[in-house]
This record gives sequence, C-alpha cells and structure tokens, in this order.
Amino acid sequence: MKNSIYLVLLLLFPFLLNAQSNPKKLDTENKVSIRQILNESITAEELSAQLHFIASDFFQGRKAGTSAERAVAHYLASYYKGHGIPPLNGSVTSNLDAYFQPFEISIPNNNGKSQNVLAFIEGTQLKDEVVILVAHYDHLGADASLAGDSVFNGAADDASGTVALMELAEAFLDAKEQGLSTNRSILFLHAGAEEIGVLGSNFFVRNSPVPLEKIVAVVNLDGVGGSDKPGADNASNYVYLLHNDSTSQPLAELTKHLNSSYEIGLDILNPHNPERYNSDHKPFEYELIPFIYFSSGLTEYYHKVSDEAETIDYDHMTKIVKLIFASSWHLSNDQIEQGRILRSQFKKTGAYYCVPCGCASDSKEFTSDGSCPDCHMVLQPKWVKSD
Repeated sequence: MKNSIYLVLLLLFPFLLNAQSNPKKLDTENKVSIRQILNESITAEELSAQLHFIASDFFQGRKAGTSAERAVAHYLASYYKGHGIPPLNGSVTSNLDAYFQPFEISIPNNNGKSQNVLAFIEGTQLKDEVVILVAHYDHLGADASLAGDSVFNGAADDASGTVALMELAEAFLDAKEQGLSTNRSILFLHAGAEEIGVLGSNFFVRNSPVPLEKIVAVVNLDGVGGSDKPGADNASNYVYLLHNDSTSQPLAELTKHLNSSYEIGLDILNPHNPERYNSDHKPFEYELIPFIYFSSGLTEYYHKVSDEAETIDYDHMTKIVKLIFASSWHLSNDQIEQGRILRSQFKKTGAYYCVPCGCASDSKEFTSDGSCPDCHMVLQPKWVKSD
C-alpha cells in the first residue's frame, strides 16, 4: 500500500505543481489593496478543487501514522514548494523533508510515526514575532468491516481547514508579491495526529522551533466547512469563534470588527457545547498563548463516512476563509493590545489535569506532563502567579 501510494504521488506531483505554481494574477492598477486580495485570491472554486482531492478515497481517510497520512504530508509540502513558500528554517530549494517536523506516536493500538508540515512567510519590521495558522490534516482512516462506503474522508473535519490553510498561504503570498508584506512572520502549521490526542500540535509546542514568547497569536481552523444548523435561516452565513477570555478577548473583538468593516457579514456565534471543541489550539492555550478558533461546528456528518466533499457549502466556506484572512492579516500587522498574560509572571505548579471530556481521568491530578491515559488528550498544566 505504502509503495503504491508514493508511486502514484510521484506520477501526480508534476501535474499538480504545474497547475499550482503560477500564482493568480490580480486585477490591479497601482498598489493592490487587502480588500482586493481578500476578494480575488480566495475563491470557492479553488477551495472546492483542493478539498475534493484531499477528502478523496485516494488518501483512505488520512489516518495518523499511516502511509496515507504521510502521502498527504508530501502533497502539502509539494504545494508549498511549488508556490515558492519555503519551510521554516529553510529555502524553496530545500527538499520536501525540510517541511516536516516528524514525531513518534506512542498510544495503545498505534505506535507509528507522523509529522507536522511547516511552511513560512517571513515578515518585515517584526519578523521575529510569529502568528501561527494551524489546521490538522489527519482523520479516522477506513474501516474494512463496514458494508458499502468504508472510508472516513473527513471533508469538514478537517480537510476543510487543511485546504483553507493552503488558500490563505497563497493569499498572503499574493499580497507579498503585490508589495504588501506583513510586519510579523506567518507560520502555516499542518498538524498531524490530531484525531488521536492532538499529538502533532502538542509535539510542536514542546519542541517549538519558534520561542514561545515570540508567538503573538494562534489561529486554529478545524471544521470550517459544513454546517450544524440545517434548516436555520443563517445555516450558510455563520461561524463559531472560540477564544480564552483571559488571554484572547482582544483577538475575538478584532475579528468581530473586521467582519463588519470588510463587509463579510457572517453571524459570529458561540457554540452550545464548547467543551467538545478540543483541537490544535489547546497546547498553545496551555502555555498562555492567545488563540482564536474558527469552526462551523460538529455537523450531522461528524466522524461518519458521510463527511464527504459534496456536503460542503463552498460559498459559506469562502466567507469564513475570507474572515480568517482578514483577522490573520491584522494580527500580523496591527499594534493591538494582545490581552496576553506574560508567561514570565506565572509558573507551573507541577500539577496537570485532563480537559473535562467525560473520560475516567477527568477528576484526577497528575504530577507530570504528557497525555491522558484514558482519552490521550494533552494534559493541562496548572499555573499560579509568581512570587
């Protein structure tokens, strides 16, 4: 299986790169505006084309630790290389492995290997400060015991976030090529092994190639396609925006302002069950790093084989991605009040907890960091004010 996937990818990549390596030419006279980038670089057609590929049976549900997940990682690295977007601490002449941050999976029933995929657009005046855009690209794989369709394609979860991240990277590149570079640098983080315990983003934080104090904000995209409001008047015109009131309120307020000022017009909502939204922002949140998390919710197809590319409303998804671009652009440029707790003013107590999720370890206290032995989620440290 592994060799056949790589063989097909080797055959496909030249055609894919040729189709993608020419950046879109914008209708522009003089200096392009961010509004033009937002409206012309982010299109439903491109999101649909990429999502139909990432969520196809070809990748067999992208299960963490499998050759199928690694095949997606190679495709993502090839995409960035083909667009001239380098890896972190590398150049566009680097080989594809330079885009990978590999890590081991060590949980029951899975002792494989996975990798994060990192691409980087350097900023200007504040290039040492970094805004991270993150989405996971793995999903649940396939179940041969099922009759009929056996592949969990994960179109909304999280092929939608994956291709949104790709489209956002291209939009930032378009802006840069038109003379609109960001002050801060932007790291595009495609996290592996999220579905089995947020392992990729947790590995990134624990082995961060970027000093944690230099990470200004994290923008998480998990499930930005689909809708959990079938039949509602705004079923195709809303987004859930999650944040931490203590560290991230100004980021949320900025996003709400931009939704209005750029006339995107989405209804920005809070989900009814925020405790279920454990995703790649969590390891950053546990290190007191501000984050905002965009999602269209846990749809009726969540973690089912019916989560297919054909179920996505691409016009709705495009609106959400445009809002994410506007928010990320201003986070990368504006001198805003971050609402950020200074990590130097706090210390960890040595106690760790599982995020309440209904597992047997919800009420337990652990004395070392790591993953919950029951649900495998990252354990949350307890912080206190320094003396």
